[in-house]
Amino acid sequence: MISGKRKPNVPLITSFLRYNVSSGAATATDFLTLLFFKEVLGIYYVLATFIGACCGATVAFFLGRNWTFFSKDGKMSTQSVKFIFVVCGSILLNTFGEYFFTDIVKIGHYMLARVVTAVTVGLSYNFPMQRYFVFK
Repeated sequence: MISGKRKPNVPLITSFLRYNVSSGAATATDFLTLLFFKEVLGIYYVLATFIGACCGATVAFFLGRNWTFFSKDGKMSTQSVKFIFVVCGSILLNTFGEYFFTDIVKIGHYMLARVVTAVTVGLSYNFPMQRYFVFK
């Protein structure tokens, strides 16, 4: 420990590469849930996006803690609270992005809007917040 701050457990490039793999798994969970709720159950796509994001976030937390950032020495309860805070921001950004790109920009199909939104939010918000706030 240097000046009271703990060094991240995984080097930046390694955590970034692992983040992309684990976020792929979380995104697959998110998207499959979205498709199920939207296409099978007929739920409004914005609500289905929210539900999918919650399911994907659960996968992301456990992969982030146990593999991406290998941060099992931190208290799970503290990490969980921080993660929930970050995920709330992420869900809002993803849900608004889905609406923005689908209904305002009219990017085309809602799944194309979902992909654009997910990549943007994942790289600009989720990765830095998880690495430097949740699993630091």
